[in-house]
Amino acid sequence: MTISYRYLGIAALLVASCSSPKKTLYFNTNEPNDTTITTVQNLPRPDVEIGPDDIVAINITSVDAFTLKDPVAIFNEGGIPYNVSPQVGNQGGTVKGYLVDPEGFVDFPVVGKIKLAGLTPTQAKEKMGKILVEHIKSPVVEVRVLNFKINMLGEITRVGPVLAPNHKINILEALSAAGDIPITGRKDNVTVIRENRTSGKQEFGTINLNSKKLFTSPYYYLQKNDIVYVEPNRLKRQQTNEFLLFYLPTITALVGTVLSVYGIVQIANNAKK
Repeated sequence: MTISYRYLGIAALLVASCSSPKKTLYFNTNEPNDTTITTVQNLPRPDVEIGPDDIVAINITSVDAFTLKDPVAIFNEGGIPYNVSPQVGNQGGTVKGYLVDPEGFVDFPVVGKIKLAGLTPTQAKEKMGKILVEHIKSPVVEVRVLNFKINMLGEITRVGPVLAPNHKINILEALSAAGDIPITGRKDNVTVIRENRTSGKQEFGTINLNSKKLFTSPYYYLQKNDIVYVEPNRLKRQQTNEFLLFYLPTITALVGTVLSVYGIVQIANNAKK
């Protein structure tokens, strides 16, 4: 009977060891291999909106810049230095940006306060162009949000913000920039925390990276200030569990000692008989 239980225990460990790696693979749906081309229709990527406390880079060019007296330079000398770390879509460095105040305005040289909150970068470019045409000839405006970032937390290689100045990043790109999910993290239960500006509430979405359905998830394309949390797997939780790390070995040692002493006492008593 003891041998049977021993074999059952070994079999259970083998089953567990064989099943656990499945959670470390992407797009593992346990479906038969198919050599045909599979296409999945992505949901449309939402446009980023400029909001309060954003840092916006505004660059102005014009045909007037080709003259000896450059009237455009004054517009490009404003803003505050902003350090852009080398992340998705950029090489890093320091650029100048304008801080959007709580009311949604930026204080632009010569022109004064301009409200950009609630506008996409494209809409902001159009608005700035219409205002600057009164000051320079044929202005060309570039606007981008410098602090478009995703915060990566949990069981990933590098915890921290991931920047995407091109305003476009999906969950796979963010995980790649963060060093990917190690074997101790769960790919089938990734949480995206998103602030809904309309309702003022936090949304909690779940993504299963083992499924191809993630491409149709509303959380596949990440939005500004999203928080991505990767849950550790059971083995990792056991490794970090205080009871399993300290108390369980101590209790096991005490029980073993008590059983050993009891066994010695029983042997001694039997020997006397």
